[in-house]
Amino acid sequence: MRRFPLSTGSDFIFARLHGLMSRAAVGERLQTLTACVTEELFFQGLANLGYVFDPKDNFQKQLMAREARCLEDLMVWSSPAVARYLASIIRTLSIENLKLLLSYRFQERRELEVAELLLSLPRQGGYDYQALLEIEDDEEFIERLPDCQSFPELAETVSQLAEDRDLMAADCAIDRLCFKDEMEQAKKLPWVMRGEALELLSREIDLSNLSMLLRNVNMYHIAPESLQKFWLPQGKFLALPELNRLALLENPALVIEALPPPFAGLLKDCREKDLYHSEQALWNWLAKSVWQLFRDFSHPALSMIAYPYLLRFENINLGRIYEGIRFALPPNVIQAMMIA
Repeated sequence: MRRFPLSTGSDFIFARLHGLMSRAAVGERLQTLTACVTEELFFQGLANLGYVFDPKDNFQKQLMAREARCLEDLMVWSSPAVARYLASIIRTLSIENLKLLLSYRFQERRELEVAELLLSLPRQGGYDYQALLEIEDDEEFIERLPDCQSFPELAETVSQLAEDRDLMAADCAIDRLCFKDEMEQAKKLPWVMRGEALELLSREIDLSNLSMLLRNVNMYHIAPESLQKFWLPQGKFLALPELNRLALLENPALVIEALPPPFAGLLKDCREKDLYHSEQALWNWLAKSVWQLFRDFSHPALSMIAYPYLLRFENINLGRIYEGIRFALPPNVIQAMMIA
């Protein structure tokens, strides 16, 4: 059984986390990075901020590994309940290895060697990916998947994927398991942070569902009765019946107009714009809530709930800058992609 250290107190952790964010790639430091026009300048800018990345290695993989290490560091200072909640977030990061492995097995992705993309995360068992990919029988493959020990329901999801090859539906089913796991751990947090942790998770679920709804009406055009398998339960503002009702609308502007508060007002200026404007507004909406919690000096314990989100936002922004530079996007376009 894993042993967790004793909590050091929320005031101490509050100061420590604010010290970390004072040196993070946010604000003016982030804007400086968006002005880099070459990969060399970008990595030099990161080095000037104290970040250590290998330009020759997969950058997205390095970002996720860094995120897991930072969460592990926070676990050291946390109470057992908070540490277990953070561990569930790391498990969600590690599940990306499973998604990649399933993609290689059932869609035969071969443009990159799978070993170059698999993450090596702290306290997470590594894959014998070569042995797993060589298994011909689907049932044996499922039995030997390490993730089925953490998520027993996963076997059914992979069995369905083996049958229908619907990787997007499998991804959503896996996300559903991860959110369920994080929700269960959030319910065990101390009462001072429990409600806010559940609130952020439910808002994140709304963001995921609404992004799927808008992508469908703009691009996928999946039939409403088939779209139901992509929804995640336990959103705050968008219940499943409401999502099913909205899925019947065939025009993006009509979908936005029919949204309940706060989303109709939030996205009203995006009705005639490209899809990414709506998704960016949703990310900024979630980020605003997170920053409010992080800066709540009256409740310092909430910083531990907000920090994992801020860490993820920072990594998303760095990943977008890197991709923007690779596609030679101008700095003003890259800056508009940043989560506030």
